Amino acid sequence: MAIKLQLNSQEILTVKFPNVPRGYDPLMVDEYLDKIIRDYKQIEANKLLNERDVANYENKIAALEKKNTELEIELNKYKDRLKDINENDNVTVENIDLVKRINQLEKFLYLHGYLPENIK
Repeated sequence: MAIKLQLNSQEILTVKFPNVPRGYDPLMVDEYLDKIIRDYKQIEANKLLNERDVANYENKIAALEKKNTELEIELNKYKDRLKDINENDNVTVENIDLVKRINQLEKFLYLHGYLPENIK
């Protein structure tokens, strides 16, 4: 979101108010200060939005870091479980059939409310 400010720092520094018999014209000074106040309010509102966005992003980063840590732990568990499998192990049709059968039995247990991991 682009901020459209009415003034910039150079304009504020170089502003010249016309002299009136007793100093500056109070109405012109008030109008100018009103512009400055509007700009500051817009900057403050933008700052609050940015702070809120930063807080949201920090929360998302923390959640993603936590999820990443959990996934790394799970990956290490799988690596430990599969470390004994060699690349040279022969995959046979019989092994594939056994894996399919185990999968079917696990699905059956899940359907009946049992967790295969809890069965010893």
